[in-house]
Amino acid sequence: MYRKGLIVLCILFAASAEAQQKTAEELVASKKKADITYRQLMEIMGSASGLINEGIVRENPQMVRNGATLILDHPAPNHKPWTIVAEPERAAFKQTLLTFDKIMDNQAEKAAQLAEKRDWSGAGKAAYELTNSCISCHAAWKQKAR
Repeated sequence: MYRKGLIVLCILFAASAEAQQKTAEELVASKKKADITYRQLMEIMGSASGLINEGIVRENPQMVRNGATLILDHPAPNHKPWTIVAEPERAAFKQTLLTFDKIMDNQAEKAAQLAEKRDWSGAGKAAYELTNSCISCHAAWKQKAR
């Protein structure tokens, strides 16, 4: 089920990623480098998602914004993220990185904006979409990571 969702999301955003002509290499290069692994980066992203959700439950727009900022301004790991999968899978993984980076940024920002307007239901829906994107990507790639 998640794999089908991942395929649909990739198709929807592939045209957008191609239109922007941004490559995975450019995405990583645009981020500040941090002395963390890709796994540690994913742990930070999970914490950020949790902060967004907690902020919504507590009706705390600053908490939601702080979580969103962690996602929007996340650093790059100390290695090329696509090296966590086997060589034949790297092109697909790079496309996934581009696709889900955009989805996560959009949903995190949407949640923060709606929280600032105190639209907690709308913010919750955006947070749900953010979490769903995490689950979809993990379902497709977690077992392929080395």
